[in-house]
Amino acid sequence: MAKLSNTITLIFVALVLFAGFETPTVVEAQLCSRKSETWSGRCTNDYQCRDHCVNNDRGVNGYCAGGYPWYRACFCFYTC
Repeated sequence: MAKLSNTITLIFVALVLFAGFETPTVVEAQLCSRKSETWSGRCTNDYQCRDHCVNNDRGVNGYCAGGYPWYRACFCFYTC
């Protein structure tokens, strides 16, 4: 009976170790932000800024930032 429990424990440990080796390595790309070069005027809507960055500046995301409420600019995220 002791041999059977040792064997089952050994098989379980081996499966856990091999499962750890099977997981893929995920590398996240770092993002850098800079002011949109094609946005004109004050940025008041993050959704419009995001769409503008993705469609016009080839960015991956965008947001409004800066001196609220007088002047806010559209900043775009790019892969570094």
